[in-house]
Order: sequence, then structure tokens, then C-alpha cells
Amino acid sequence: MNSPRTTGAPVKIGIVGFGKMAELCHLPALRKAGWIVESVLDVTPARRAAAESFGVPHVFETLDEFVDSGVRAAVVAPHTSVRLGVVEALAGRGIPMLIEKPLAMTAPEARKICEVCEQAGVLCSVFHNRRWDADFLRVSQVVESGFVGSVLRVENRLFECEPATRFGTPEFNQSWRVTAGLGGGSMLDWGPHLLDQVLTLMRQAGPVVNVLGEVRHVRHGDADDHFMIDLLFENGARALVGKSDVCPVGPGGKWLVVGDRGSLIADWEALKARDADGAEKSLNTTIEPADLHRNFLEAVRDGTPLLVTARQSLRTVEVFDAARASAGRGESIRVRI
Repeated sequence: MNSPRTTGAPVKIGIVGFGKMAELCHLPALRKAGWIVESVLDVTPARRAAAESFGVPHVFETLDEFVDSGVRAAVVAPHTSVRLGVVEALAGRGIPMLIEKPLAMTAPEARKICEVCEQAGVLCSVFHNRRWDADFLRVSQVVESGFVGSVLRVENRLFECEPATRFGTPEFNQSWRVTAGLGGGSMLDWGPHLLDQVLTLMRQAGPVVNVLGEVRHVRHGDADDHFMIDLLFENGARALVGKSDVCPVGPGGKWLVVGDRGSLIADWEALKARDADGAEKSLNTTIEPADLHRNFLEAVRDGTPLLVTARQSLRTVEVFDAARASAGRGESIRVRI
């Protein structure tokens, strides 16, 4: 890898795309993890001014200015439709990067990102932070304990009545989250989180071998605002992953796991499991999450292995492409993902 290696020393980093995720999540988390946030690139004057107001010393309007500034690492967080070009420019200068999810809009783009970074020898991680959400960690703890036995079926889904268009900066196009050409839609917004959780939970189940996708545009913008994806794993287990933004009332909870010895249900706050003999297990404790910004720093600075790799994130985008293809054909399709 061409990453800078100065063990224990602070490392300077820049942020590409200073939207709400960068302002509210990445900037404070980077500083807390020990990074020196030296620069921001954003195409919107108001967002560059916002970065300056948060004490970022250098702000840039163009990608050329950013990569020429001597930045040592980067968080890549512009909207998904421009991501590949940003990654190619950074990788060409040997700059390691932490990319906001999803990795790309399509699987060919995501594969290209992986190949570009691998060929350049630069580290590339993806911000799948919800792999360490408390609800997922509780579910994982119970499943891995063997309480429900071998997993037969997993469901991880959300039902809401509107997309997340209110989250974002008013200075930029708020409707991009529901605009297909800009990488919007429910599947590329919440889908990477929900699917990554399931693929991580089912990592012993083998590859996904069949996908049945329901991907609909109903009400918001022109992108999908309702998707449900049924997955069949090589070991015979099945999963349902989805989010609806057109559902004023829906089923409670977020998780359902059915095993051959028991089952569990869980929402954001608590989990309840019961086995075939009637024994119950409840969890509502907070579990300490991993720090992806710190892990990225240690990977760049010290050579620590990444907790999330670009190749892992590629798998989620490949499933989304398969779901779109399945929905277009109106039938399930065989895959090996």
C-alpha cells in the first residue's frame, strides 16, 4: 500500500462533499478519532463557508485544487453519481479514502472503484457504520450464542411514510435523495445499511444464490421509494431486506430471526427471544460500537486491518443490481454473490 506510515503521529485528512453527513457525523468523529481535518472540497459556496465556520483551514471549489493541496487521506461523501470520478482522482495521487455508503450507484461502478484502488495500492474503506448499531449487535449476540439454533430466515426491514429528504443541506439540491439519476432512492439510501447488516449476520451461510426483488417508484421523486429483496443463501437460509417510504402504518419492529431452536424479534431499543422449550432471553443493553474513523486512521498510519473493505461493500451493490434486474423481469434470478 502507498499509504503514509508514521506510527503514532497525527495525520491530515480532507473531506470531499460537506453535506449534513460530513458536518454532523464525519467532521466531529474524525477530530475525536485523532485526525487533523485540514481541508474540505464542496461545489456549493455556502457549504464552503460552513466548513470555514467549523474551523477547517482550507476549503476548495474544484477537485484539482483539493488533490493538489497535499492532502494525505480523504473522506469521500459527495452524492453517489459523481463518486467514481472522485475516487479515480484520489487513487491516482495515492490518497487513501473512507467512502460514504453506498460504494457506487451500480455494481460495474463499484467494481471499478475497487479495481482502481487496488491497482493504485491505496486503502479504501466504506462507511458501513450501522454494522455496529445497538439493535444489530444485540441480534448478532443472540444468534451467535446459538440460542435460536441454525438460522432459517432473517428479516430486517423498515416501514415509513416518507423518504429522508429533510435530512440534508438547504443550500444543495434537497430532492437528490429521490432523484434516480443522482443516486437517490430508498434502496441506495437505507438499503446499504440494512443489507450489510444481514450479509454480516449471515456470513457463515455462503454466497447469495437467488434474488427476488420488488423495486417500485410510487410517490416520491422519480427513484424507488419502496423495495423488498428476498435472498436465498447457499446453505438454504433466506432473508428479507427492505424499506418502504409509502407506508403510513406498518408492522412493528425491525428484526425477525427464525431458527430451528427458537426465534427473536427486535426493534431499535430492545430484543426478545424465545426457544422451543419456552425459555426467554431479553436484551436492551447498549453495546460499545466500533469507531470506523479511528480504524481508518490506524489503518493509514499504522497498517491496522480495515474493519470494512471496499470489496465487502461491493457485495451490497451487486445484490441491488440483481434486485433491479429481478424486478424488471418479474421473476427471481440466480446469482452467486
